[in-house]
Amino acid sequence: MTEKFGLGAYLREIRERQGLTLEEIAEETKINCRFLRAIEEEAWEDLPGEVYVRGYLRAYAEAVGLDPGEVLARYSERRLRPENECGTATHHRRLTVSGYLIGAVILLILAMVFYLMVSHWH
Repeated sequence: MTEKFGLGAYLREIRERQGLTLEEIAEETKINCRFLRAIEEEAWEDLPGEVYVRGYLRAYAEAVGLDPGEVLARYSERRLRPENECGTATHHRRLTVSGYLIGAVILLILAMVFYLMVSHWH
């Protein structure tokens, strides 16, 4: 696979070279066209989740005759790189937000336990 352009553009090029439309790939893979389009545009945040992305990439690769393992390896490599100049990847931001939520819930539970202990002693 060439590195001069991204995974989505590479997949689009292979599909177009074979004269296939997104609709034909959708019919073969049973994947919604909007998800296939998101893959080609590398709009990973528009896809339902990591497990689905990997499954979609595997199915897409098979539909256009590529080695799914190579496509998934390239995807994994790209996802580990920062997505913007600040060095923050999208999946990292999602983990951080859910981390804050878990922390807030734990803090709330601790506060309630403390309140119940204090009110019980008085």
